[in-house]
Amino acid sequence: MAVAVPEDLQAFLRNRKKLKYDTSECEPGQIKLLPLSKLKVGMVWINTCPKKKPQGDPHAGEDGHYAIPAVDLVADAEGYDPQFILLWLPTEEQYGTWDSDHAELFVFPGVTWTDIAADPLPYVNAQWDGPDESTRVTPYPKYPYRPGRPY
Repeated sequence: MAVAVPEDLQAFLRNRKKLKYDTSECEPGQIKLLPLSKLKVGMVWINTCPKKKPQGDPHAGEDGHYAIPAVDLVADAEGYDPQFILLWLPTEEQYGTWDSDHAELFVFPGVTWTDIAADPLPYVNAQWDGPDESTRVTPYPKYPYRPGRPY
């Protein structure tokens, strides 16, 4: 059984459409989306804040992370690990991107899949271009803290 995602994304994937954009302007190059039947809920994580910059994190300075359920939408990318370059956050009901190298999660508030499909570059490039069209997710207190690293 496929995971629940918005209807416009379901229709896009059912019709085997591809995102169209200038790959020379896209950091991960051409990405390939997962088919609807392969979508499943996985986890992304965000590291705790450093002790010197706690920003309200009750676990600042600890060796741990926050686990956040996410649906990966990308099967392949030319120069990068494709995992979660674009994602759906079922709890937040928002699209976003996860930077696995820095354990940062950004969301696109109010954005639909139709918006992403109409102009994919800002969203596919969001984790490299910064939070202009996205916002960094603060995981606490909403998501569980887990000691240690998930890898």
